[in-house]
Amino acid sequence: MPMLFERAPNFEGLPQTGFEVFSIENREARRAAMIQAFHPALKILGEDLLARLEPADDEHEPVAAPLHAHLPRLDWPRGYQPFCTWLALSREAHGYQAGPQLNVGVHVDHVAVRLGWDASSDRFGRFEFLCRRGDLGQALVRIAADEELQFRVYASAPWPEGSRLVFESAAEIDRSFEEVKRRGVWWELGRRYDLPQRMALVASPRLGVESAHLFELLLPIYDRIVGEHHERPDPG
Repeated sequence: MPMLFERAPNFEGLPQTGFEVFSIENREARRAAMIQAFHPALKILGEDLLARLEPADDEHEPVAAPLHAHLPRLDWPRGYQPFCTWLALSREAHGYQAGPQLNVGVHVDHVAVRLGWDASSDRFGRFEFLCRRGDLGQALVRIAADEELQFRVYASAPWPEGSRLVFESAAEIDRSFEEVKRRGVWWELGRRYDLPQRMALVASPRLGVESAHLFELLLPIYDRIVGEHHERPDPG
């Protein structure tokens, strides 16, 4: 079996005992505990993924902008009740939450590896238009079928839940956009590992291997979304 990474990965999995911190009632104490529990492992995972997705090799063509790995501060907006944390890969050095992102999300009841969007972003409407207009949406549906991924939409919910899954489909991308209009705050295409059933996987290096595989497949689509967002309609 060929090695997925060009160098040996350092990621060993998420800490199994770390998920206990999501139940801390005090907001600031929970925030600090979440960062301490998960961000060291997510930082290592981000370094592994960047090395895999953009290796320093002359045979690879340079891209317009490098990928950046982002970890959240979990203290914004004011009064925010942190209920999850994440690793986000984006070509944006700042302001990555305004556009698409390759995201590993860590929640009390699941871990998700996905191409994700904050549906409140002004740019999300342009993404929806591009999907409905033609083959971008078709490309997303094809990769969902090939990799057994799901389109999902989450709505906001009071803490401790934080977010609630309100739509899930292997193919109905148009319906996912309709659900966003109704109540969605987060849209994604990806793979979800429900806990505690999949704890053995998310607490192992296998999570890094599967994340790298999926992000390699999603990166060309991510780059296409970023590129097409800046296109201008033909005059007339």
